[in-house]
Amino acid sequence: MNGTEGRVVMMRARYGLFFCRLPLLAGVMAMLLLVGCARQAGSPESVAKLMNTVWRAVEVDGQRVEFLPGQKLDVSLVMHRTGAVRGATGCNNLSGSFSQKSDRLSFSSLITTRMAGPKKLMVRERLFLQALRRTAGWSVSGRTLTLYDDMGSRVARFMAVGGR
Repeated sequence: MNGTEGRVVMMRARYGLFFCRLPLLAGVMAMLLLVGCARQAGSPESVAKLMNTVWRAVEVDGQRVEFLPGQKLDVSLVMHRTGAVRGATGCNNLSGSFSQKSDRLSFSSLITTRMAGPKKLMVRERLFLQALRRTAGWSVSGRTLTLYDDMGSRVARFMAVGGR
């Protein structure tokens, strides 16, 4: 063993614990950095994305939202800075109000027009309105809005399709 190899072996013996944990420490630091940089619900950037954006539903109550026979409107929402919410259930227009504070979000006074549609469409409308009434929290990640109930379970997911 030459002098350099001997010094490396001696350093490993002395600092081995540190060098063994260095990759783990680097991984933990990278995760903390990513979490710290993530947009949190309620941050000014997330609230700006939430408001005045057309959000089209892609999932309600664990079921994928697809355009059904007889459907005329996208299942969608637009929340305005005034506290008003407008949208559509797929068959009917909806309006009401919402309250947002930090990561908390709730809908109230939801009303719809009274058009009838195919049974599947009306069942989905009922599920959509129930999901909105159960909403207690929210998050935005990229172009995806997720709504949660008071237990933290996902009740609906939306994609941004326009607005501002």
